[in-house]
Amino acid sequence: MRSRRAWLWPLLTVFLLIGAWGAWSAWQTWQVYGDLDVAVEKVDEIEVAVEAGDSARLESALDDLRAAGDSARDRTDGFGWTALTWLPVVGDDASGVRAVAEVVSDLGADGVEPMVRASDGLDQLAPRDARVDVAALLELRDPVAQASTAVSAASARLAEEDPSGYVDRFKVKYRELAAVVRDADHALSSVDTALEVLPTMLGADGPRNHLLVFQNNAEIRATGGLPGAVTLATARDGRIELVRQVAANSFRQLDRPVLPLTPAEQQLYGPLLGTFMLNATSTPDFPRAAELIRARWEREQPETIDSVVSLDPVALSYVLEGTGPVKVRDIELTADNVVDELLHEVYLRYEDPAEQDEFFREVARTTFDLISSGGGDVRALMSGLARGADEGRVFVHSFAEDEQQALAGSDVAGEFVTDAAADPQVTVTLNDLTMSKMSYFLDYDVSVTATHCGGGRQAYTGHMRVSSSAPDDAASLPAYITGGEGSPADPGTQFVMIRLYSPAGGEVSGVKLDAMSIDDAAIDQDGRRIAELQLALEPGQESNIRWTMKSGADQTGDTEIQVTPGVQSGAKSSVARSAC
Repeated sequence: MRSRRAWLWPLLTVFLLIGAWGAWSAWQTWQVYGDLDVAVEKVDEIEVAVEAGDSARLESALDDLRAAGDSARDRTDGFGWTALTWLPVVGDDASGVRAVAEVVSDLGADGVEPMVRASDGLDQLAPRDARVDVAALLELRDPVAQASTAVSAASARLAEEDPSGYVDRFKVKYRELAAVVRDADHALSSVDTALEVLPTMLGADGPRNHLLVFQNNAEIRATGGLPGAVTLATARDGRIELVRQVAANSFRQLDRPVLPLTPAEQQLYGPLLGTFMLNATSTPDFPRAAELIRARWEREQPETIDSVVSLDPVALSYVLEGTGPVKVRDIELTADNVVDELLHEVYLRYEDPAEQDEFFREVARTTFDLISSGGGDVRALMSGLARGADEGRVFVHSFAEDEQQALAGSDVAGEFVTDAAADPQVTVTLNDLTMSKMSYFLDYDVSVTATHCGGGRQAYTGHMRVSSSAPDDAASLPAYITGGEGSPADPGTQFVMIRLYSPAGGEVSGVKLDAMSIDDAAIDQDGRRIAELQLALEPGQESNIRWTMKSGADQTGDTEIQVTPGVQSGAKSSVARSAC
């Protein structure tokens, strides 16, 4: 009997200890979940407060975030929690909870506070009398760089964990937080880059000449639209001046390309890429387009160009959300109507192309005057530009090597990725062949999915829907819109060239247009395989394109899907999550 009791007491003690540890673990888990709920809520609140410039709300939310983060970290930092990570079933959840606790605590200590300091200085960036305070830009660099470093580390830490096996409640919260931190990392990285290059681009170290290119999506090109208007702007010690505005169609076609074209460029885009300035944006590689535009300007104008900056009317609509409306002649241009006015109504209102160009110049000048005078909300203005960049509607290329190195890889760089060692990029472009403004009626969307991974190469399926929203009586529209007698298409019909670019070192195959197979004889440009197909779209017609692709070797990261931006607001581009 005694022997039996001698065995029972240790066993009972073990059960009691396990039960106590289980109860402690359940209690700690419940408390940590509560801390993390508060943290996610406060991260969202901080983002809203930054956009609103509400310093008091920022400080309060930051204090709450710190408290929640420190509490969660304290609860997950000891041996008891480490033991939880070793257990089957719940171990991965415990590991994920610890990762979130560490991230939230670190952000509260190192990431958000410099963001608060930087936010306090944003209002100083508003232009005054056509001048940006370069000293204010320089003061923001350190806190933004500190915040960017901390948020980047937090995003990388969250990416180390695989939440697919977490319990549903935590899996949702984990992915929400990871998405918020990932977006913040992306945004802060862009701001950090901007603060690195803006002082010198604004003339802090001497005068600079910039070309501002307005891309017209009504006649679509690979990077958005044809270069409709080009403006020379100078910058010196933060002061910006519009010097001269020139219609891009005034640069007549040359007998030979302004710069030598590669054999692939000749085959894909023809000599017009280099001989006709309106076709410089036919390539999806904005740095190359910028080189061609600069070379053409310098051939016929006296200035040496330091950078090319481009945006489209949709990006301008986002800017007007921050500045408020501008009035040109008797027309009030707002965020809601500026795209329609600049890409369609202007051609109905003015038959003479010269008068259309003059209207565009007045819009550019009036908008510049409003922004440079400090009109509107600087935070909303910056948010609008950031949104345009994120959607591939704002590009910047500097011909200063150090500045371009800083811009490389950012949203505004517009790079055509040819490095097989980089993360994969799939590119889908559209170029108008109608010689018209019918792309105003062009609607499309693209989806690409990484389906599986084998031997370090990803396989993809792609789908593109393309349609014409032109009215049935489109043939009765003015000839400048339909293309007139010079167009290869019947009035109201659009001809569109679509190109599908594989990742560097990859493949494209199985291309079908409305279930009809297309010749798979792909073209090679710098190691990227390209399939071409032409569409003729009558009013109301819709077509569907499907294809398969493979990435290059050892391209196991997420895939950037780069798509030509169109007339409709919103992003056409996306990211395909890795199948590896």
